[in-house]
Amino acid sequence: MDKGPSLDLSTMRKDSLMFGLIVFLWLCAAFYFTPRILALLIGPENILAKFSIILFALLLNLFWFYGFYHLIIILFSYSKDTDNLGRSNEDKRSDEQNNPSVALLYTTCNDFKEEAVLSCFNQDYSNFHTFILDDSNEKGYKRRIDDLALKYKGKITVIRRPDRKGYKAGNINYGLSKIKGFEYFNISDADTILPKDYILRLLPYFNKPNVAFVQARQELNPNQNSSFAQELGFQIGLHYDHYLRTKNTYGFVMFYGHGALMRYDIWKEIGGFPEVATEDLAYSMKVRERGYFGVYVQDVVCYEDYPPTYQQYRRRNEKWIRGTAECLFKFYPSFLKSRRISWVEKFDVLASASSLLLAFPFLLLLLLVGFVLPFFFYHFRFQGPMFRMPIIFDSSLLNLAVGIKGNLFWRWDFFLMLLLALVSPILPAIVQIFKRPGKRLRYIVMYTFVFYAMQLVSALNLIAYLLTRKATFSITGQEREDLKDSGGGPLGFFSRPVSNHKAVVFMEAVSAALFFLISLSTQNIWFLSFGVGLIISVFLFNLGFENKLLKALVGIPLIITVIVVLFIGKTLQ
Repeated sequence: MDKGPSLDLSTMRKDSLMFGLIVFLWLCAAFYFTPRILALLIGPENILAKFSIILFALLLNLFWFYGFYHLIIILFSYSKDTDNLGRSNEDKRSDEQNNPSVALLYTTCNDFKEEAVLSCFNQDYSNFHTFILDDSNEKGYKRRIDDLALKYKGKITVIRRPDRKGYKAGNINYGLSKIKGFEYFNISDADTILPKDYILRLLPYFNKPNVAFVQARQELNPNQNSSFAQELGFQIGLHYDHYLRTKNTYGFVMFYGHGALMRYDIWKEIGGFPEVATEDLAYSMKVRERGYFGVYVQDVVCYEDYPPTYQQYRRRNEKWIRGTAECLFKFYPSFLKSRRISWVEKFDVLASASSLLLAFPFLLLLLLVGFVLPFFFYHFRFQGPMFRMPIIFDSSLLNLAVGIKGNLFWRWDFFLMLLLALVSPILPAIVQIFKRPGKRLRYIVMYTFVFYAMQLVSALNLIAYLLTRKATFSITGQEREDLKDSGGGPLGFFSRPVSNHKAVVFMEAVSAALFFLISLSTQNIWFLSFGVGLIISVFLFNLGFENKLLKALVGIPLIITVIVVLFIGKTLQ
């Protein structure tokens, strides 16, 4: 069995400081807060009540962990140390002079952008060729691709396969199996725009024999004219600038599916890309198990499109959730067992991937604090203002709400943990709000709306995978989507993409009505936020983001959230 390259500890060893600090702070919070919650187990309540308390404590600790996770990673991303790639002038290979051959692969499936293809063959480099890996089944797209290849004959080769098995990974594997004589290859999605010096600037990072790929930074295409994309697209740069930037030193560097230069020989040694929906994460883990690793480069920037519509955003979200779940079930066990990989990288992969799967546990937490625990425990009723605040006051209720002192469970320290969980994911936007107040405030508005609007469908996506063990691969940029059921009852329904199915949208509308009723009957403003988010989501799905009224209404969930936080703070004075 091939053991892969010998490990170069000067570049492979990861610093455990960042994740060690995250775990340390989380454990401190857990040991400080959890006993106060578990004290409720000492009482006459039945087994269901006691189980609910234990589940509540576990879920709170889960979200506290992610509060510290976002906070510490973002704080570390502002450090200059995160730009250290372990390179030196002495061991830097002069690939510019060696002039290795590079294959630029442009992948497309009924989603074609000529500007992106042109960025592939307009490179300031001599020894490369552009291949269009066309999985399209619509004649219009095929004709456009063939016309472009004819126009730039000799610079572009079109490769089409006889089937569409294995999603995007199958397309890439087939294309790479048909080309010979290349040392490196690059993968571009249909919307990826490469800088002209892309190849020249990334090749020098293959300065160690165990570098498998070099991932470039991605940023929102400034020419994308979708208002939905422009308001949420800040998320692309935020992720690369603050989450990937730390990975060379402190974590696991992942290939992000596009905008990365890769070694052909390692692709061949690994046996190709795993033909699953989230082939990028799966391939990254297989590469690392073999002893190779990836490098992230902050100062080489590619452009990409953000989902231009709400429907396409939901489609991409489903692919990520179900594909990530599939990856964790199929590939993480062997990754976890590998002795080549540090605990930091193993922990990073699990924490990063699981962050996409939190909607279902969050809904469980909401159910516990809104229904189950108030039924059993006095402290979770109105007098526990952390979760339940009145929306209709008389003077006595108002006096009660603002006069509570020394509640054992919902004191100022719990309030700070709540703020940590709410604020840490959007900390970079808050930092930049002084530079671009209107732009960043609008992002925070949209982020809050999407959070409330997507919890139900995101939880459903995870359930769909757990029921069927099938991921889905919908093309984000593709305008039309096949939503026909596969047959076979409920499991047949869940085996297809479900996010944009009429039945799911109807379920969201019904859930919104239920949240409104629950909020009014229980005086719980948290449920009102979800109800508003869901009903706006239904209208946005049907009317589009260009509707001016809806653009204004998406700010309501943020306003409600701020009001709730202010009320909680008031009760703690």
